[in-house]
Amino acid sequence: MFSNTQPSLTSSLATISPKTFKLTVQPLLPGYGYTLGNSLRRILLSSIPGFAVTKIKINNITHEYQAIDGIMEDGLEVVLNIKTIRAKILSSDEKITISLNKIGSGDVFARDFKTEGKVQIINDDLYICTLNKDAELDIEIEISRGIGYLSVEKLNLSENPNPQYIIVDALFSPVTNVGLEVEQVRVGEMINFDRLELTFDIDQTMEALEIVKYALDLNIELLQKINSSLTLQIETPTDAKTEEKVTETPITLPKKTLSILEKNNITTNENLLKKAEKLEEINGLDEKMLKQIKEYLANLK
Repeated sequence: MFSNTQPSLTSSLATISPKTFKLTVQPLLPGYGYTLGNSLRRILLSSIPGFAVTKIKINNITHEYQAIDGIMEDGLEVVLNIKTIRAKILSSDEKITISLNKIGSGDVFARDFKTEGKVQIINDDLYICTLNKDAELDIEIEISRGIGYLSVEKLNLSENPNPQYIIVDALFSPVTNVGLEVEQVRVGEMINFDRLELTFDIDQTMEALEIVKYALDLNIELLQKINSSLTLQIETPTDAKTEEKVTETPITLPKKTLSILEKNNITTNENLLKKAEKLEEINGLDEKMLKQIKEYLANLK
């Protein structure tokens, strides 16, 4: 027989690769694998704080569709490459600006930025662009803290007085992908308990264990706030609703006349009063019936 008692849980975090991890929780009550899994998956993808590039300045160009002198790639391609830089601010600052200067031919990588100990670039081998002979490249980028996804439309453009800074949309989440799998496991004689497996990829700006604990704490905190703020509300009919029900009185006219009115969706005195000026338009009423209705309405008023 099924029991609502949750058996003792075990959870583990396994390293699949330096960027891929698997969280396993078991045994969960039947159906709770997806209940818990979907909640954690959403939090992992959208609610974990992280870092992203939010502003870019490249030489003297004012938008990403310009060509850059001495650079093999066009502006858009360089901007897209820079956007994929994964960096971590090492201080409590909300935003940090770092720069890059290179002269002469050769490839440019993320490691060429001068971080001055303020920022750690995780993917420092990221290719940015290639310089031709005697070219000079100056790049400044702003790394910001944030949560989730921030589109260009939601950014405060008034905070960007320099027209040479290109504003870019930003994905702050340190979790780049989450896979969810639920399997059935045996508990005693029961074979339909759930084992939840969440496999997720990270950008390495945050430790996997730290990410999981943050997601769990956020879920617990939200449920606790809902529980503590819960109040009982019982709806009662308002005076207006009560009055409306009282004033809806049936029509007391001869049966034949009443039958015709009902066929025209006129069933109460209130409906009839609204149609008082258009009685002649009601189908089926003869002169005698019209006279009856008008006398009836006169008494109502």
